[in-house]
Amino acid sequence: MISVCRCLLAGLMIAGVLSGCSSAPSKEKVTETLKPIMPSNFSVGKIEKFSALDGIYEVIVFIDNQPTILYLDSTLKHLISGSIVEIASKKNLTYETQMKNKPAAPPQPIAPQQPATQPPPAAAPPPQPK
Repeated sequence: MISVCRCLLAGLMIAGVLSGCSSAPSKEKVTETLKPIMPSNFSVGKIEKFSALDGIYEVIVFIDNQPTILYLDSTLKHLISGSIVEIASKKNLTYETQMKNKPAAPPQPIAPQQPATQPPPAAAPPPQPK
């Protein structure tokens, strides 16, 4: 009887641990959730569990190719917009994520090479009066 109870208890513990390991919501689900409050030209880039807070996902949204960091709860009913700062280290975790996902600067156009210029031809002498 004791071994059966231990097995049941172990099974419940494993089930509890596994239920806490839910995967991140899909990009499609997050896009559909955010569509009513975002500009039409947004796209969802990346969704990851936010390790600093349980039950929160960090979502990188691009608007005009610029990253915006948002946080969603696991039910997709609550949105957090703004910086999350770790008090002990004074690190702005949101800023760090934004800098990691900043788009590369577009290459600077190369100025066209100007052909070597020759000095202008000498001016013709003025016509002589007759």
